[in-house]
Amino acid sequence: VVSTQSTGKKAVIPTETYELPTTTPDTRTESEQLESDLFGDIEQQFVNKSQSQTHEDALFVIDRGEKRAVWSDEDEVDREISLGDRNITKKLRTGDSDTISGRQLEEKLRSQFKKIHGTPTWTTRDKTTQSSILASTGHMTQPSRSLPVNKLSVTRCKNLNSRKAAKCVVKSLEFHPGSTIGFVAGYSKSLDLFEVDGENNKHLHRHQFSNFPIDCAKFTADGNEIILGSKRPHFYTFDLHKCTAVKMAGIRNRPNVHYKNFVLSANGDYLGFQGHEGLFSVFSAKDKQLIKCLTHRTRINCSSFLTDNVILTAGQGGFCSLWDVRTWKHLSDFQDDGALHVTSVAHSSRHVAVGSDSGVVNIYNKDDIYKTSCRPLRLS
Repeated sequence: VVSTQSTGKKAVIPTETYELPTTTPDTRTESEQLESDLFGDIEQQFVNKSQSQTHEDALFVIDRGEKRAVWSDEDEVDREISLGDRNITKKLRTGDSDTISGRQLEEKLRSQFKKIHGTPTWTTRDKTTQSSILASTGHMTQPSRSLPVNKLSVTRCKNLNSRKAAKCVVKSLEFHPGSTIGFVAGYSKSLDLFEVDGENNKHLHRHQFSNFPIDCAKFTADGNEIILGSKRPHFYTFDLHKCTAVKMAGIRNRPNVHYKNFVLSANGDYLGFQGHEGLFSVFSAKDKQLIKCLTHRTRINCSSFLTDNVILTAGQGGFCSLWDVRTWKHLSDFQDDGALHVTSVAHSSRHVAVGSDSGVVNIYNKDDIYKTSCRPLRLS
């Protein structure tokens, strides 16, 4: 409804121009029409989303070389921190005020780091240089100012058993795989547990064994028990939760077999003892029951679980044997190059190190030891 005033002027009615949309014939098939009715125009949805999507709601953002923090906590930035509460932050004070913000603390720590260590060179290298460094370990053989090859800086801490010194030879010392606990055991026939902090090393517990001088002791993979071996026809397990020791019987009808040296598999399933005359006894690490006895061709001096399924035994004559735990079959033999007697073995994900009584340590490729005529790696 339009009204006019008494002035007699005509009212101006605003007009708008509308353009009617033109329709195009639908050339889609019946299946395409049904798909559109059910799910909509999927292609158009992606186009619209890509046009309107920002960095905040994107699933991922292509890096264009912008330098920015990966994560920022606003609460930490606005937080007030007192530098006088701890001795380690007192050196950061520059004025009379001991209280600074989180952002100021971050800047001071960065400045202090650069003052002591300088700017790391890897932050200024390009990506191709970084990739070449990560692809090999050759750069580690080059001289380094921060890590000289002829000097090793160490800090002497308090003796682990200073609170409860052993009265005889210490044969085993090991740290717990998941907590700050360590033990000391030896010919004193006692097992001592300590809290490891490097300063006080508080003595936690001592368990005294009867007629059982300890030659070897190790934590189990889960850290709940300690296995103890000796020149006796039996061995012990010590429960850390109950602080009790349980005597485990050895192989029946084999009283001359001792349990002086043993190894544990990384997965915590197997326990292997090195016995007399090339005998290698495999026990279950769970219930401590005998599973299988393997016979090495000579006396065994050392052994190791290369994987959860492969055992390496080595000893007199430089002979090394590989065994499959799944089938309990002998896989292969090889003789350590230039060795009369193998005394120690160790391994990584790619290599196996074999040490002999002559003082030579040979490094083998892990894939080559399954060959009878394998040769150690040579330095170029």
